[in-house]
Amino acid sequence: DCLLVAAGSGAATLGIPDYDELSASQVVERLDGLQAGELDAVRAYEEAHRSRRTILYKIEQLSS
Repeated sequence: DCLLVAAGSGAATLGIPDYDELSASQVVERLDGLQAGELDAVRAYEEAHRSRRTILYKIEQLSS
């Protein structure tokens, strides 16, 4: 999969609306329905910004 994310587009390209306003637990609840490429995008965004372990751990679980 090739993900094209324009510089500065940020959370707008993620599969979760209002991502930056959500708590970690709210994000985790929304991860189940995402495709592999969307999970990768959320992981990259989260690692680049807040690095919340609960979100990154859940993505790891869903990806394996």
